Amino acid sequence: MVHDASRPRLLTPPAGTVRTAPGTQAHLHGPLSPATARFRRRATGPGVADGDFRRFWWAGTADALGTQVSGLALPLLLLTLGTSPAVVGTVAGVSAGCGILAGPFAAVLADHGARRSVMVGAALVSAGAMASAAVGVLLGDPPLWLLVAAVLVERTATSCQEAASAGTVAALVPPGRYPRAVSRLQAGEQAGLVVGPALGGALFQLGRWLPFLADALSYLVSAFCVAAIRSDLGPRRDGVPEPCGEPAPAGGFAAAGRGFLRELVAGAGLVRREPFLRFVLLWSAVMSLLLAALSYGTIFTLRDAGAAGGPVGAVLAVAGAAGLAGALLAPRLARALPRARLVIAVSWLMVVPTAGLGMTTRVWAYALLFGLISLLLPAAAVVLQSRAIEVTPQELQSRTGTVLGTATGLAAAAGPVAAGGLTGTAGTGGTALCCAAVLALLALWSTRRAPAVLRKESA
Repeated sequence: MVHDASRPRLLTPPAGTVRTAPGTQAHLHGPLSPATARFRRRATGPGVADGDFRRFWWAGTADALGTQVSGLALPLLLLTLGTSPAVVGTVAGVSAGCGILAGPFAAVLADHGARRSVMVGAALVSAGAMASAAVGVLLGDPPLWLLVAAVLVERTATSCQEAASAGTVAALVPPGRYPRAVSRLQAGEQAGLVVGPALGGALFQLGRWLPFLADALSYLVSAFCVAAIRSDLGPRRDGVPEPCGEPAPAGGFAAAGRGFLRELVAGAGLVRREPFLRFVLLWSAVMSLLLAALSYGTIFTLRDAGAAGGPVGAVLAVAGAAGLAGALLAPRLARALPRARLVIAVSWLMVVPTAGLGMTTRVWAYALLFGLISLLLPAAAVVLQSRAIEVTPQELQSRTGTVLGTATGLAAAAGPVAAGGLTGTAGTGGTALCCAAVLALLALWSTRRAPAVLRKESA
């Protein structure tokens, strides 16, 4: 799939609602929180939930790896076929737009009990799309329409898969282990960012069709792992399974359409009403925009300074490895520091290395500074996402997560445009310095708002 490696995808539904939230600490003795009790009632046997989470982790990690393999190969293939950079960018933009349109519909189905079916079906559709692209490339120079059609189908199906997957962590993991689960999922994603581009480049040199075949196989692995999950993935209220659908309202298709529209915008309603949700939305969107801008600004700056493609790729690989380390360390930091203090600290600490990127053109310095940024970010992301899962109604997780995912996706898509415009007007270092200024404003705002929205530390 076409995926921006600089965008921190929201792997779990960062959403909230006005509702009693379970605590984040595991209770070994004493009464269980309501959420933990509900989770225990859902368990199908000892160790089943742990095994099911491992299957879900493998599904996400295989998907992330395949995404990065084909994500590097697709623009290289299009450019090799004589396609202009403008057309390459248009293909990526249109495919992302189709995914944004399809995701909310899949989220409604997932929140009404079809989570597993949507995830497996979407993965199989994506596998078919990438397999068709691989066959087309294997037979010769494929026509542009074939590649565009394959990318459109794959991106749309993948967005449905991502929308449906929101809420799976809450179904498989007890509340006290949310930070650990989120960090493990992010670590798998970061591992794909480190290994995927290098593997994609190597496979592309061996055969232009091989990266697309690898992506198709990764989708098959993902579908198999999700299908093998034995736990109930459907939403429940107080241990009672939710129905897989609602009775059709009286009044025919018009009334049914209005009912579905209300279902569709339910997640947006939570974003509008819940202060914590609005905080996560703004913080994540700004971070997505800045990281995408910094990634492209890094490419522009180092290439302008005479660096070849290898050193530029090495800088991004170091950043991916640092992000992996940050994801693994995040649970310990989340336990050691209060949530609000950790989010505020990360927001401020990212300002200095971001400003430093605007003051150097040395490859090693860029690797060090960009790596530091990638190391810091996961700690705050894990805190926000873990808290979000705790307070989100299971029957709205996919829809709310899709709303926030759409916002961060649009922000990330604007990053390259912002980097290009700033580079043209403020020079190669201007992008990083402007990003540092925006980060300082975000840190100042977080200092004022984070204590209020994260005050229920022990609720």
